[in-house]
Amino acid sequence: MRPADLWRHSSFRLALGVTLLVLTTLILAGGVGYGLMRERLSTRQDARVTEIFTAIAQTSLLNDRVDLIEAITTRIQASPDRSTAYLLTDDNGQLLAGNIRDTALPRGWSTIAAAELDIPTNYLYRVFSGPAGQYRLTVALANSDQQQLQNIVLGAFGWAALVAGLATVAAGAILAARVQSRLSSAEAAVALLAHGDLSARLPVSGRGDDLDRISSAINASLVRLESSVEAMRQVSADIAHDLRTPLNRLRIRIENAATRLADGLPAEDDLMAAIAESDRINETFSALLRIAQIESGARRAQFTTVDLTGLMQIMAEIYADVAADAGHTLYLDVTDPAPVSGDRELLTQTLANLIENTIRHCAPGTRITCAVRGTADLVIASVSDTGPGIPAEEREKVLRRLYRLEQSRSTEGTGLGLALVKAVADLHSADLVLADAEPGLRVALTFRRSVGT
Repeated sequence: MRPADLWRHSSFRLALGVTLLVLTTLILAGGVGYGLMRERLSTRQDARVTEIFTAIAQTSLLNDRVDLIEAITTRIQASPDRSTAYLLTDDNGQLLAGNIRDTALPRGWSTIAAAELDIPTNYLYRVFSGPAGQYRLTVALANSDQQQLQNIVLGAFGWAALVAGLATVAAGAILAARVQSRLSSAEAAVALLAHGDLSARLPVSGRGDDLDRISSAINASLVRLESSVEAMRQVSADIAHDLRTPLNRLRIRIENAATRLADGLPAEDDLMAAIAESDRINETFSALLRIAQIESGARRAQFTTVDLTGLMQIMAEIYADVAADAGHTLYLDVTDPAPVSGDRELLTQTLANLIENTIRHCAPGTRITCAVRGTADLVIASVSDTGPGIPAEEREKVLRRLYRLEQSRSTEGTGLGLALVKAVADLHSADLVLADAEPGLRVALTFRRSVGT
């Protein structure tokens, strides 16, 4: 990766920003700490100067000039580097002892550069000048500790900044390279998607980081998109295949009617048959449009609390006589109320489709059971029968639009009943399961119980 490209990567900028924040925090904390230590050292330095001045001043009270000069001379000899400096003058300003320039120093405390005291260093001196008996005494102490502390702190921060800066550039470059590698793979996948390859997926490293979560979410969306597009292709193929026969029948009916009219014969039967065929085609398209509307999710805004137990009781009462006329026996197996959040009209049509499918496709003598069972969190509504059932390998296929089993092609219907049931189940986030009833088929819908009930 070129250095000029580093700044374009958010990972590099983030690493640099974090480093600057850390360094700023360290500088502020170090500045506060340095200020506190410097204040403490200044206090100790002033206390040391006061201590020396007081000790010498006590000697001056003895009025022994020789002893006083000797005491200062001894102290001067004990500090050859002149880190501690002294100056003693009498009332006439005559120099009696000292190792600094005799200059007009202010009384009291002052801070003076070493050059002004004729000392060849770069340190500042903390100076106290005042009377000591009949003499004037000046004591100066170099602030070397403070200067060394300052040099240490500045050096430490300088090296820390340098190391942190180099580490930031290196870490940012590594992160940017790793992210760029993953983004390049993602860009390749997106390019395939742009060319219509819906099987392409974004790379997932397996580390569970934020990029993995985003990639997983996008991949899940791509799976749904691929399924939707495949379903649309399948629907188009099924429509073209399944509507060809009724359209051909409609054309034949119309041609027969036209031929009979041309021969002066009555054509009412052919025209009525053509109308009936047209109604069946229109019913198919209406069902397809209804399924598309349900799958759009717009009906969620109409959700209310629906008692599936009460709804199943109503449907069982409506279809009991229909089932009896077809030679079936319909049983109701419900107990307590089972409230769910949903669209009452769609749930009613779903239960009606399941019961009608059973009545239409089962031989006389079949037992049909409509049941609702509930747990603390779930509600299960099911319709089962003792009929021929559906082979396990066909159970997923019958949920597709216009798909019909071979033995059911001679019966009435559009092949959209179970597709509509699947659409309603998905709208309600319910699990739809087709299982073996031993014998027969059991179709079960599992809902989450409505909150607050």
